[in-house]
Amino acid sequence: MGDNMPEDEHGSALLVRGAMEHAVAELPPVHDLVPAAVVQGRRRRARVRVAVAAAVACAVGSVALGSVALPGGDGGGRTVHPAASTTPSPRTSEEPAPYRTPVHIEPTSDTEDAMAGLPPAERGRQEDFQQRAAALLDELLPDGVGLIRPVDLAVWRYQGETADGEVFSVVLSVRPSGGVPRSTRHGDTCPEDPDSLKGGSCEQGTLPDGTKVAAYRLIDGSPGRTYTRVRFAYGHSDAELAVYPDPDAKASAPVTAGQLLAVVRDRRFLDLVRYADANPMEKKQISVLGG
Repeated sequence: MGDNMPEDEHGSALLVRGAMEHAVAELPPVHDLVPAAVVQGRRRRARVRVAVAAAVACAVGSVALGSVALPGGDGGGRTVHPAASTTPSPRTSEEPAPYRTPVHIEPTSDTEDAMAGLPPAERGRQEDFQQRAAALLDELLPDGVGLIRPVDLAVWRYQGETADGEVFSVVLSVRPSGGVPRSTRHGDTCPEDPDSLKGGSCEQGTLPDGTKVAAYRLIDGSPGRTYTRVRFAYGHSDAELAVYPDPDAKASAPVTAGQLLAVVRDRRFLDLVRYADANPMEKKQISVLGG
């Protein structure tokens, strides 16, 4: 700062610099700030793309109506079209999602397998799947779940954390059925007796291919605290997507059964499930028939 600066301006500059340093000190670490900002940007762009598509459709219609027939010198007609626009078309490809630092959780027992013990190639494949799944879940799940990050203990584990510090466990599992009969696998229809849900609820739905799927909102064990889960059979696997409450904050999972149904119907989500079914990453179930 120059020695010739007037004293009152010098004092103002010091106040501004102090305020900036205080603001920067309260920011989260860079590796957490960037994914959170990009997530919000992606969600906003998804809404903007709908508006852009509508505007483009209107523009196309205007161009079609703007074609006019002018009389030609020979008594015939010639069609004159408006000049083509030089405005570049919107980008249709998404930039790569930023890397999300996995949440580290230690195994709770010697029998619990961890991704750290996998061969390098398989571990890399599973970590890549988690990164893609976390980015997509961020886009599809409600904002109330927070920023989704992988958990490094198992490929099916994820965690959402809000700006207020609420933490929600998220499960995305595609587990080989291992020959378990369909009749004994995860239920795909709501129970006929609602009382069997003990205060919970169930919403019936179907996937785009007609597969039945049921989404549940169930009591977590603490009065008034619920989790949301959807399960369905897919190919040779059982798929599950669930969001569990934050026990410390006593907060229910901020997702309805209908919202989970919308997620599992999404083509991009089903692409992930299809890949995991064709390239299993979890241990297959044990058949009750000994298969």
